[in-house]
Amino acid sequence: MKITLDGDEVHISTGGRAHEAGKPFVVFLHGSGFNHLTWVLQSRALAYDGYNVVAPDLPGHGFSGGTPIDGIEAQADWVLRLLDELGAEQAVLAGHSQGGLIALEMAQKAPKRVRAIVFIASAAAIPVNPKLIEMAESAPVKAYANMVDWAHGSNAHMHDNTVPGGSHIHYGIHVMEMSDSSALATDLKSCAAYKGGEEAAKALHCPVLCLLAGQDKMTPLKAGKQLAGLIKDCRTHVIGDSGHTLPTERPRQVNAQLRSFLEQLETQSAA
Repeated sequence: MKITLDGDEVHISTGGRAHEAGKPFVVFLHGSGFNHLTWVLQSRALAYDGYNVVAPDLPGHGFSGGTPIDGIEAQADWVLRLLDELGAEQAVLAGHSQGGLIALEMAQKAPKRVRAIVFIASAAAIPVNPKLIEMAESAPVKAYANMVDWAHGSNAHMHDNTVPGGSHIHYGIHVMEMSDSSALATDLKSCAAYKGGEEAAKALHCPVLCLLAGQDKMTPLKAGKQLAGLIKDCRTHVIGDSGHTLPTERPRQVNAQLRSFLEQLETQSAA
């Protein structure tokens, strides 16, 4: 799906199904330097389960036009405007890494619009090594390779690919190459500068699922558990044999947890 927002063309994956009136929305928010291809197996699965799926490329990422947005707060505002454009009054948010920070800030700004949140390999704060930021600014292609190396677990490095037909490592690099050359640096600086995560997490009143990875070097398991500990209504599940890129490294486990969480939401709503 293509729409125009703030004068720029925005690409949105819907999982291959058109949105239907009255169906609940699930919004997938990608991490630093990535795009909707993070969510190929999640977006399709939930679309065929009957959800209105929204997996956007942030401005300057993937197939979306425009300039990468500086700051988690401004990124959250952009996603809220996107929901307005799509007629989504409320949504379940699923955020990977930086996408989790965006979800936190959205819930802080507009709590009534956030039905629930799924944090995937995320944390309340994501500090970034200054050398990685410098590399992303001066040699982005080198930064892509380093990011993809650190982001994947041991099985992915052996090219044990749960997505048929390719290498996790090469796939990750190619996905990052699709974006504006300034996108990764902008995203990393936005994560490093964001200080509102702990306050936002403590204020959450919606149901939350934290999906964490045992081999995560980007947002370590300890940081994910700290996020979960700040939240009143939080269910936590750890996938031990995955690195940071859970949605592509362990899609079956991620999908099973998403479906279980969403089914529980629907049951509670019907009660």
